[in-house]
Amino acid sequence: MRRLTELKHAFSTKAHQLGFTHVGITPALPVPHFEAFERWISAGHHADMHYLAREDTLAKRADPSLVLEGCQRVICLAMPYTPPQSSLTAITPGFGRVSAYARTADYHQVIQKKLVELEDLICSHADGAVKIKSYVDTGPVLERTFAIQAGLGMVGKNSNLIIPGTGSYFFLAVMLTDLALPVDAPFMHDLCGSCRRCIEACPTSCILPDRTIDARRCISYLTIENKGIIPDALKCQVGNWLFGCDICQMVCPHNIRVQTQPNMLGEPLLPEQMNLTDILNWEEEDFKSATQNTALNRPKQRGLVRNAIVVLGNQAHAAALPLLRDCLKKAVHPLILDALHWAIDQIERKQTDDA
Repeated sequence: MRRLTELKHAFSTKAHQLGFTHVGITPALPVPHFEAFERWISAGHHADMHYLAREDTLAKRADPSLVLEGCQRVICLAMPYTPPQSSLTAITPGFGRVSAYARTADYHQVIQKKLVELEDLICSHADGAVKIKSYVDTGPVLERTFAIQAGLGMVGKNSNLIIPGTGSYFFLAVMLTDLALPVDAPFMHDLCGSCRRCIEACPTSCILPDRTIDARRCISYLTIENKGIIPDALKCQVGNWLFGCDICQMVCPHNIRVQTQPNMLGEPLLPEQMNLTDILNWEEEDFKSATQNTALNRPKQRGLVRNAIVVLGNQAHAAALPLLRDCLKKAVHPLILDALHWAIDQIERKQTDDA
């Protein structure tokens, strides 16, 4: 046991050196709150993210040993990223906001390299062969619920994990291992109390009473994971968000108090606001060049163009009307055609009202 305690200390020291501000370890079984996840899936709140509801991935989320044979521990790690630097109302017409997490190099790639270093440390210090499997938001693991059990923090009403003194602007990573490392005490405090700021600020009312999200209405889902048409009833709620949404985090008191975070992901590759006209004029190579190694390529070029058109419609940006009409003459995909018809109508109505 002493050997494992020393290994845990060495691991935590190395993790902090790599930029993980919080580290916690919890037993792999029983999986916390799996029944709540099943209810969320059954209610259809995962929208079109069908991979979450597949029978094989559900089984793995219920039992980490199906992901890693003999799994005994889940190591949870948190790495902060830079919060939004401007207020919600600070927007330039013709520009769209990018969620803060997406502005740097793709966190999957950056953090995964750091996890490889931590895997090497464990293997070099352990007695005998060790099994390890690491994920950064990519595996069938209920990261947030394990993070609570590992003592990192508590899930807030907006469904984000909140760490006291750090807030919720961070990435979570997990490492599964068959090594019986000493575990940490779970986090037991409710950090929200009677606060409802996130619920009241959400434009689409997607925050549910059980601290989960109805993804079908979430702006982050609509602008990133959603590969189809954004419903007209929700287009106007997207507001100025080109990619993702930070509203429920920006109004959270835990984030308002903590504005300075260590930056271990490198300097931003993308501005906080992007020129929407440029995006509509991009050729395929322009899109690849602008979004290379960032999360912004997640919705593909077609999805990003759709989002840009919707934002221009929400802004009723008259200067963009000639370009939108020109795009309408060339567009063939239903996704783009739908957005163009809607945005042009929004701008023309605004002009009529003003007249």
